[in-house]
Amino acid sequence: MGYINLHKKSFFNNLDYFSTICTKEKLAIALKDNAYGHGTYEIASMCKEYGIQHVFVKNMREAKLIEEFLFDTILVLYDIPKIKYDNIITSINSIEDLSKVPKGSKIELKIDTGMNRNGILHSQIDLAVESILRNDLILFGVFTHFCCADEDDNSITNQQEKKFENSVAKIKSLIKNDFRIHCANSHGVFKVDMKKYDLARIGIGAYGYLDFEQTKHLAPVLSLYAKKITTKKIKKDQHVGYGSDAFIASKNMIVSNYDIGYADGFLRLSEIKKAKVSNEKEILGRVSMDSFSIEGDDKIVCVFNNANKLAKAHNTINYEILASLSPFLKRTII
Repeated sequence: MGYINLHKKSFFNNLDYFSTICTKEKLAIALKDNAYGHGTYEIASMCKEYGIQHVFVKNMREAKLIEEFLFDTILVLYDIPKIKYDNIITSINSIEDLSKVPKGSKIELKIDTGMNRNGILHSQIDLAVESILRNDLILFGVFTHFCCADEDDNSITNQQEKKFENSVAKIKSLIKNDFRIHCANSHGVFKVDMKKYDLARIGIGAYGYLDFEQTKHLAPVLSLYAKKITTKKIKKDQHVGYGSDAFIASKNMIVSNYDIGYADGFLRLSEIKKAKVSNEKEILGRVSMDSFSIEGDDKIVCVFNNANKLAKAHNTINYEILASLSPFLKRTII
């Protein structure tokens, strides 16, 4: 079966780079959604080895999966635990969430500063604080999320940061205890003064990708490999795979089929001859549910070690290429 290699040297290189931007102590690494396809447990183990103290996940299932690593904090973005924990922090995405969290729990209040997705509005802060105090909750942090930090124009990010600062000031006037403050993701750390904030939420950057010039400092962490199933000699004018016209051989050739397909998260090609595996061999015809074909007879091929080329072929983003990878593929740290 196909498999994934995770390159520890590359991962640590990426964390080293972000440590120079905002210090190692401030790094909070995204382990949500199977660590962007890299494997929540495997990446958590490398985070712990590196000395990361803070991570964030999508739900309690992911939080429980990594509890053995004893991170100082695990921020759960989209789930509410049934009991309180010492190191699991619940993200509050709406006023209604505050009545669902167990009494005595640590929470982080998300402020909607213009993304218009999750979080409470500035006008709801008084109501939120009243609910926090009434339900005996511990305000552990306040944060927001930038919608345009990956764009060259900083105007919207600057507007959001100003709104966030106003909301933080209001909350500080209403609540006595200290709380941590954060707003920047991988791209955002280059748009704000990180000295003002307690955490940097590093997601795609930790895995080797950015849309800025800083990409040159990073290295992709994940490589996907496929193993050969069969090899056939085909003649000129014979086709390969589904569809009589998806691929027709222009010569006699050796063709092999490999054990990665769209069921493994390797997206199906709707247009022909747009994607190649990492050895620059074109995929012949369409990707099947469990396999794809290329010319040659190598026993193992690297399907990709950089998601950007596939993202371009599929007219999507590297996040989708990575996050689509099946959690059932074996992941090995090398």
